[in-house]
Order: sequence, then C-alpha cells, then structure tokens
Amino acid sequence: MTSFLDVLGKPASQVPDNYERGELLVDTAMDLETNASKGLTRENSLILQRGALPGDAVVKMAQTFRSGTNDVDAMDYVEMFLSNDGQADADDLDDVYVLVNFRPVVTKKNWRMDCGVAGYDNTFGLPPFFPTRLRFEDYIFRLWVQQEGVAAAHVDAAQNHTRSTYMRNPPAGEIFNEEVSNLLKKKIKGSLARLDQLSIAFDYEAEVTGQDADEILDKTARLYARALEAAESTPSALRAEGLRLLAANLNKAFYGFEPDFFQQNLLRIVDDVVSVIKGSIELWPTLVEICYFQKGRAGLPRIRVENQKK
Repeated sequence: MTSFLDVLGKPASQVPDNYERGELLVDTAMDLETNASKGLTRENSLILQRGALPGDAVVKMAQTFRSGTNDVDAMDYVEMFLSNDGQADADDLDDVYVLVNFRPVVTKKNWRMDCGVAGYDNTFGLPPFFPTRLRFEDYIFRLWVQQEGVAAAHVDAAQNHTRSTYMRNPPAGEIFNEEVSNLLKKKIKGSLARLDQLSIAFDYEAEVTGQDADEILDKTARLYARALEAAESTPSALRAEGLRLLAANLNKAFYGFEPDFFQQNLLRIVDDVVSVIKGSIELWPTLVEICYFQKGRAGLPRIRVENQKK
C-alpha cells in the first residue's frame, strides 16, 4: 500500500505504477465538482475514464477513499427518513455505505475533494480554505487543482467516517446550509476568472435572483409537503410527531417558504459569505509572503516531535 508521501509533490509520471491515470470521474449520484446529491441511491459507482494527464503535472493534494455516512447530503438523509416507516426520529440516521472496490488514481478533472483524510504538498504554498461556516471550505481546491501543472490523487486506502450530530444543526438546518453552499459553488465555478499558485479569482458579486431563490424553495417545499402527508398517513404516533417536527423545522429554516422574505435573507447570507471569501483570497498572498520573509530572516517556529517507537 502506498501513502501520501509516495505521491505528494511528485510529477504524475513518477507516481507508483499501480496508479491509474484518468481525465474524468463519472458518478451518477452526485455532481463531483460541487458534491451536491442528484438524488438518493442505495448503490453507486464512481467510474474513472482514461484520459490525457500531463506527466509533469505535480500532485499537490491526495486523499483516501471513504466509507461511512459523513458525506451523504442532509436531503438524502431526510429521504431515508421519509421512506423508513419504522423510523420515528429524523436524527437517528445510522445508514452507512461501504466501498467494495477501489483503486488509486491520479487525476485533475471533476475532482471529488472532501477533506476526509488528506495530504497537501505545501512546498511553495497553497491557496487558503474558504472561511465559511457553511461547510464547503475545501471547495476552493476542486477548482484550483484543475489548473495547468497541478494534479491530485486518491491513495489506495479507505477511511471510515460516520456522521456525527455533534455541532450539527437538525436536518432542516443542514439542508438550508447545503442549499446555500450549492448555490455559491455553482456561482463561483461559473464565474471563475483566474487560477494561480496561491489563490483563485471569481467574478461573482453575490447577486441572488428570484429564480435562484425559487429553485431552492420549490425543492424544499415539496419535501415539507411530503413530511406532512406522511405524518397524516402513519399509524405510529411517535413517527407522526417526528415528521411534524421535521416539517416545522423546514418551515422555520426556509422562512415560512415566503419567496420575497426568503430571497432577502438568502441575499444577505450570500453577500456576507462572498465578501469574507474574497477578502481572505486578496489577503492570503501577502500573509504567505510575510511567512517566507520571516522564514528567511529568523526561521519559523517549530518543535521536534519525539514519539516513542512501538
């Protein structure tokens, strides 16, 4: 088994021979550049299509494959709840998925980067993570890695990541966060203007149209109606209570599904997030330059780790 150290910082032509080289990763269950679910599926395959990959493209980041539940969308979890007549609490989400076949790969297109267990080649610096509480802070790397001379890798190892409710909102709040994140990802990706060694640039100025808001509301309103319908038809009083609670939380999270009010609040949130992201991207190269200056002048703080060998 190879590790991060076997691939990070190396040109694609020098990674171990057991690594596949591919141009596209095809997944029917989600959009790999936004990680947004395309609908709940119980079985799924991620398929590598062979393609051109420059031999001098340096592997700047790598991650393990993942089994578990950590990266299943909140919308999918609610779908599981609605389809399980024996489940009374939407927070009792213990489904897991297990990888049955996987292989190491070096690629740069449609990269599904989610920071489960990852390594980075920071030899010359990296772009900053997006400073956001919306849980898409690593999205910048999906865009950045597609520039000329850069590649990414999956190493031949798997990690189990189960979904924890600690420091997470109820499902309705998680759906709201994911919908806002998906909107921002699409807008940023669609307005990408520049990729360079330490940052990206995009032209999106935080506009939110009525159509943007309506697309989110239509999807979540249908989920809200299904929860209420299921609450009326279930023979279980406990499940009916859980379904009504889910519906009430969705109604609250999406501002009563009132279009104008929702659009106003969505615009406010998006404007705040975009302003912070753009500010950090502009500041980042200066911070890296200061670090290089300090490193050359006096050295950066460091400590030797003296772990005991087993």
